[in-house]
Amino acid sequence: MQSVVRSFMSIFLALGAVVAMSASWVTATAIPLLAAHTTALIMGGTFHPLTGPRDKPDFVTSYLDNAVIGHLDAAFAGPVTNAVAVFTPEEFFPIGRLTLDRSVAEGRANLHRCLAATADCVYNDDAAVTPGVGSVAPQPGDSFQVFGYSQSSVIASLLKRDLIADYSAGDAVMPFMLVANPMRPNGGVLMRGAGLPTIPILGITFTGASPTDSVMLPDGNYAYPTVDIARQYDGLGGDFPVRPLNLVATLNALLGYGLLHGETVDVPFGEARYQGREGDTSYYLIETDIVPLLQPFAFFIPKAILKAIDAPLRVIIEDAYDRGINPGVPTAAGWWPTNDLFGLIADVIRAIPVAVDNLFEGFGLPRVLRTEAPGTFGVAGPELPADPAAVTAQSHRTVLTSDGTGSEDGQLEVDSMTGSIGESEKRGEVTDTGSEEPAAVAESDPEESSPEAEPDVSAETEPEAEPEPDPEPTPEPDPEPDEAAGTDTDASTTTDPADGDSQPSDNNAAAA
Repeated sequence: MQSVVRSFMSIFLALGAVVAMSASWVTATAIPLLAAHTTALIMGGTFHPLTGPRDKPDFVTSYLDNAVIGHLDAAFAGPVTNAVAVFTPEEFFPIGRLTLDRSVAEGRANLHRCLAATADCVYNDDAAVTPGVGSVAPQPGDSFQVFGYSQSSVIASLLKRDLIADYSAGDAVMPFMLVANPMRPNGGVLMRGAGLPTIPILGITFTGASPTDSVMLPDGNYAYPTVDIARQYDGLGGDFPVRPLNLVATLNALLGYGLLHGETVDVPFGEARYQGREGDTSYYLIETDIVPLLQPFAFFIPKAILKAIDAPLRVIIEDAYDRGINPGVPTAAGWWPTNDLFGLIADVIRAIPVAVDNLFEGFGLPRVLRTEAPGTFGVAGPELPADPAAVTAQSHRTVLTSDGTGSEDGQLEVDSMTGSIGESEKRGEVTDTGSEEPAAVAESDPEESSPEAEPDVSAETEPEAEPEPDPEPTPEPDPEPDEAAGTDTDASTTTDPADGDSQPSDNNAAAA
């Protein structure tokens, strides 16, 4: 009997061990799956390492929320569910102990550790840092997005360069957002000086352009889709002149860095204007209403006068840029102050009547000389292209509305940045879709409204008009029913437009 009991006990113990081992395995594998996030690795700008004692928890929390809500969620698929304040030194000798090169190198190494979700990833784990989406350590299995601003956009660009070099099929897609990027291909100061030697003591190496050549995947998207945002005339943040010997433009860009650079990250992504695309990167520009050289005078000079002066001055400044070159094409600095002196003089003369109209318009009067208000790049400057994301989303929104199906606008915007929309535009699919569906809607509307309109007209007018022709000897009554019938017809025609959808709607959108 005892042997039987011992046998049963051994069986129960074995079963218990199996259950315990299974439970521990399930727990070990389930927890990472449940805890997996869309994690944003967010870095600060120069002098903002996003850790104490320099940056307080309130500042870090606000910065993380702005990066997630104002930028990443607005530009990429997600949403972000975990915001990590990645430590990067963000020093710039002589302010701080590290040169730019050493500061970038240390930040780059830590960003690699955080991307690998290793235990030595240094991030702000202060419990007082409480972004809306939460903040916990990066974990294996997370989907990552990278946000860099100013100096940290250099770190992000170099990380992207490393990932492209080491890419293997099946690697996870990882979006990048670069704000005020000194490595912007056409405008970044570190690209303008490409080929020049490292600046000694300060330790500034001209690292060239941010890469745009990540692998295109079979679905038409890119492995590392990127959005690059610059502020117009921020000289060290992505908009340095290509002809720096135009001293007016160079001084304007340096002053723009001082006045505009610190505010660039606070401008929501939705307010930036689409500027172009190259490879995996879409470029956006935050417009500057008045050139930085004039902004210090805004405290005591009316804006209307500054806008008048801005017109010819902007022509001189813009002559130092090549706005016709895609912002994603690497463009080093040239050493002539102007490309076309006589063309520049002619454009300045053309800007004078525009300046007069700017003055009148600024004081609330009509543009007396009937000139057109200048665009982003001033008189004779090119216009910014249409954003394919907005055009495609609007076209698709019209189609969805006519079909009565759900909206997919958000996904369309993401696809446009990662490559699929660009390919469809080349094939003409967007144009075809937008032109066919509205026509179908226009044909279907009258058919839907006609059953309601026909009973009103036929039921009321026809019975009154038919019996009247019976008294043939007297033609006098005829006009009366005709008038009555005409009155009914007029009434019906005046009510039809109100019942239908013939009233035009105002669909104009305000420019950002």
